[in-house]
Amino acid sequence: MTESTPYISETVFSDSLIPSLVIFSGGTACNLMVNILQDITTDVNYVIGLSDNGGSTSEILRVLGGPGIGDIRSRLVRLIKVKKGDHEKAAIKNILSYRLPVEGNEMDIKNEWLEVVEGTHKLWQGISQEKKEAIRGFLVHFQTEILKRARKKFDFRNGSIGNFFLTGARLFLGSLESAIFIFAAITGISESSKVIPIINTNHCVAIAAELDNGSIITGQCEISHPSQEPQNSPSNVDNTYEHLNSPTKTSNPTNIVKKSNLIFDKSNVVSLNRRICRIYYINEYGQEIFPSVNSTVLNGLLTKSTLIYSIGSLYTSIMPCLILRGIGKEIAESTTLKYKILTLNGSNDRETDKFTALDFITAIVDGCNSSLKFDGFWPKEYPANKYITHLIYLDNSLVKVGVPEIEKLGIECIKVKGTLQDGQPVFTEGILYDVLHELIR
Repeated sequence: MTESTPYISETVFSDSLIPSLVIFSGGTACNLMVNILQDITTDVNYVIGLSDNGGSTSEILRVLGGPGIGDIRSRLVRLIKVKKGDHEKAAIKNILSYRLPVEGNEMDIKNEWLEVVEGTHKLWQGISQEKKEAIRGFLVHFQTEILKRARKKFDFRNGSIGNFFLTGARLFLGSLESAIFIFAAITGISESSKVIPIINTNHCVAIAAELDNGSIITGQCEISHPSQEPQNSPSNVDNTYEHLNSPTKTSNPTNIVKKSNLIFDKSNVVSLNRRICRIYYINEYGQEIFPSVNSTVLNGLLTKSTLIYSIGSLYTSIMPCLILRGIGKEIAESTTLKYKILTLNGSNDRETDKFTALDFITAIVDGCNSSLKFDGFWPKEYPANKYITHLIYLDNSLVKVGVPEIEKLGIECIKVKGTLQDGQPVFTEGILYDVLHELIR
């Protein structure tokens, strides 16, 4: 086991030694790491799943369909770097980060959205006319698509302007990756920092979890943080898989998510009674499907120097990125990935109740090995240290870390000093920066 040093002095990299990273992550939890990674290098591929179906993404899926873009938007907004005195970029970040009220008169909330669309909202102050119209144009397109489906009565509560912008751009351009490019270009995100959807698609992406008693939970929110909405709320999947140009719904497929996920509380969820055995992708009928991984993701695994499995939800953020064809093979056989680092959560959540560090490692290894079956007859499974070379964990972690048994797998354990936030052990930016900087420089 290695102890992290308390301070690592600043190192200037030559161009040939600048680290390059691939990070598998979700949305909110990984935001802590974004500033750290960007200070180490801007050459980062942020690989993110598309199964998010909570918050305003829930309404977008219900009314317009398409992939879940909430985690994509969260990462893009976090990557907007505002320098001191750059008031325009600060204003752009503010409007794309803004959420409409969760509570209040429904008509008042809708009217505030219309102020944004019409360009009269105070959030537009400080943004130049050309950039304002570039952003507003895609918001107008989003509103137009909503009006085409007025019978579905879009609920604007808790609506994310960034989600609306990305969706408007995707619908207009016909491509999620093009929409991400437009977002990054307008906001000045470094070209070497890329946000990459794990699947390149314009259609809905849904996951299911099989528990160790054989029962199935469908939908990311139901697995991770079930909504507290009343049962008579609008169904989240009623039109999730409907083609965007279909004038009417002609079939009534099994509802994958039974209730709206517009409003949810991640801090107050009940643990699962059973352990999750596996995560898999499903279609609108709940049948298992096998989507193809985005080729840009595979290219990153073949060219970058470091892979990081982020803190966050193991089964709804990380695992959906690992079970696709080609992922396990490229991670295990990459000749450029020198470091493959698991940053361990400081505590367990609903998905990983009573998990140890070894359980996290086993889940990741099993997920990566399961992806090998899609390459035809693959006569072997790779050992754990082909997927993970280092484990970084907190000294005050509530997740049990059995260092000797983990090191027997060929994985180096690095303990770092943690702090408490809302009573839970968490990483601090400075200390995590130090250990990552020292390790991968």
